[in-house]
Amino acid sequence: MLGGLLLGLAVGWFLSLFGVNRILIQGFFELTGKSISDVGFYTLLAFLGAMGGAINCHKKG
Repeated sequence: MLGGLLLGLAVGWFLSLFGVNRILIQGFFELTGKSISDVGFYTLLAFLGAMGGAINCHKKG
C-alpha cells in the first residue's frame, strides 16, 4: 500500500513536469464543479495509488 502511495506521488510529479497536472485539474473542475490545487492533485493521485496498492496486496493474499 505504501508502495502504491509513493508510485502515485511519483506519477503526479512526472505528469507535472509536462504540465499535465493543469489539464487534469481543469478536467476535475469541469466534471465536479470543485476547484483543486496542486496539493489536491498530488493528494488525489497518492490516494488512488494507495488504493491500487491495497487492491494488489489483497489479491496476492
